[in-house]
Amino acid sequence: MTKAIAYLRVSTEDQHIENQRAAIMAAGFEIEREFIDLATSGTTKGENRDGFAAMLAYLRDGDTLVVFALDRLGRDTVDVLGTINTLSDKGIRLVILKQQFDTSTPAGRLALTMFAAFAEFEHGLRKERQQEGIRRARAEGKYQGRKSKLTDEQKAELRTRYAAGECRSAMAREYGVDRTTVHRICKTQA
Repeated sequence: MTKAIAYLRVSTEDQHIENQRAAIMAAGFEIEREFIDLATSGTTKGENRDGFAAMLAYLRDGDTLVVFALDRLGRDTVDVLGTINTLSDKGIRLVILKQQFDTSTPAGRLALTMFAAFAEFEHGLRKERQQEGIRRARAEGKYQGRKSKLTDEQKAELRTRYAAGECRSAMAREYGVDRTTVHRICKTQA
């Protein structure tokens, strides 16, 4: 068995990493150390993911990094290619099981670059379809957007308190919303 570092990521809290771990071991890799990001979107840049950032800091020349699938690294072509270049510069071998890529070969690097571009293209198409669906639903009067966390009375109270000089951060914690939500509400008129 080849010793390897594993990176495991799932996008939502109801997903599990066990299948990724099992596939890596079934492919003949002994997991020496693993780095995990739970409930973290692939659209989040790698350096902004705790497990990913720790993994990059840990990896050394000669290490083998194994990832179950290309989309576990990320969904943005530029970000994924930047990661691949960083790993290559550090002397890290990258193996992606599902797509059968191994960056220790020129063909593997070429194929990985092409697949990363296609993954971003597919993500863009999916977003376009989603936006078209939302526009159609709005035109039919079926789409109202996400329901506000605050009632109109709470919004009015926030505006009054903000005008009196209260701290947005404290109000955000009290109402269970983001500071930017409080800021947006306080800057608009009722």
